[in-house]
Amino acid sequence: MAEKGEERAGVTLTNLDQELYDGTTHERSTWLDAERDRWELALLQAARGRRLPVLAVCRGIQLLNVALGGSLIQDIPTEVVQHLDHDPKVGPAMIGHYVEVTPGTTLAELVAAEIEGDGYCAVNSRHHQAIKKVGEGLKVTASSVDGIIEAVERPASRFCVGVQWHPESFWQSGRFQGLFRGFLAATRAAR
Repeated sequence: MAEKGEERAGVTLTNLDQELYDGTTHERSTWLDAERDRWELALLQAARGRRLPVLAVCRGIQLLNVALGGSLIQDIPTEVVQHLDHDPKVGPAMIGHYVEVTPGTTLAELVAAEIEGDGYCAVNSRHHQAIKKVGEGLKVTASSVDGIIEAVERPASRFCVGVQWHPESFWQSGRFQGLFRGFLAATRAAR
């Protein structure tokens, strides 16, 4: 039976089941939904099998990483020393912290308009889990100053980008349009 997740802005948040990546259960890793995990993993595998573009956001980047054999930090506040607040209680489109974007990556190209002169990009943040061991074939493309992985891509794929933040929350300001335009262009090219 699924445990109901935390509700925020009409969305039920759930964590990936630790058994999927051979983790040990952490007391703060609750809100599990095994049926959702199975369904989303099958959907991701089908997309990869058909070489369809993938844009993975928040839980999506975690799912992508686990699907490729990676693991997760189950609770940043209790597992990472000197961590940033990755779940500040602010509005969805409020800046939570900065991430350093790796130059020369697909992500850097897609978010070029958001990268400041020092190579950092301001993002929102609403998560307590993050990538620990990087999945096979994934390349880290952005990290926060506390070392938390904030973005990955899979160079062997036609288009496979994952971000830990929520670019969709900036729809009114138009920030991060490059991510969505890049994904849309990749879907059109995949037809």
